[in-house]
Amino acid sequence: MAGTLYIVGTPIGNLNDLSDRVKDVLAKADILLVEDTRVSARLLNHLDLKKQMVSCHEHNEKERLQVLSEAQQKNLTVALLSDAGTPLISDPGEHLIARALELGFAVIPIAGPSAFLLALVGSGLPCDRFCFEGFLPDKPKDIRNALMGLVKEKRTLVFYVSPHKLERTLSEVRALFGQRKACLARELTKLHEEFLRGTVEEITQKINQKGARGEFVLVIEGNKDPDTEDSDRSEKEYEEYVRLRLEHGDRASDVAQDAAKIFERKRSDVYRLVVDFQKERQNR
Repeated sequence: MAGTLYIVGTPIGNLNDLSDRVKDVLAKADILLVEDTRVSARLLNHLDLKKQMVSCHEHNEKERLQVLSEAQQKNLTVALLSDAGTPLISDPGEHLIARALELGFAVIPIAGPSAFLLALVGSGLPCDRFCFEGFLPDKPKDIRNALMGLVKEKRTLVFYVSPHKLERTLSEVRALFGQRKACLARELTKLHEEFLRGTVEEITQKINQKGARGEFVLVIEGNKDPDTEDSDRSEKEYEEYVRLRLEHGDRASDVAQDAAKIFERKRSDVYRLVVDFQKERQNR
């Protein structure tokens, strides 16, 4: 036997979610590969355990592959932990698992929480088929491009959203997806856990009142019929999209190009609408 690598799911907030199996695995592990030693130290203190921890995050994961080679030679048990939730889900670990399998490790996942699944099942939206997209890009244009590719997706969409990107993300979603049903889950399993359900516009209004604090998961209804959308609704969404983009200060040429692609309009027609909106704003 070359050794054992456990993929350990840990609580995302509420320590009562810590299973007996997780406790047993951490107790017998020889080495813990952890995202942040300070975060995992708090978990170990809670369990009254002292273990060798080695940091393993997105910036040094490939360097930590050597730890597995050394563990293989000594037939050690290794446990992989992220700061919260299940490792590899929008967290590092992919290279480690691939290397462990190459070395002949027994790779054993241990059940634990995952924020996107909790948000999905609590959203009230269809869960039979869904598309998990993780974190959206950082730049506004990249956020928009990522969402544009998902407008016709029929499955329920799930995203992780950082607080500093929440306002912009909701604005882009509202412009591209119209008034679909959605759910914004905040601080899951923690004291201030909250589910905001409704249309994207209704959720945006609630966030404007409450403020954007905590960690968020955004769940959006899929496109129910991407090929036969109601023409009146499509026209309203088209105009709303152009208006919101211009209010964000985006270049007229970029707005016209994107709107023409999304709503299948002639670019010249879109540009005329852009000019009309700009004149309207100047006359206010």
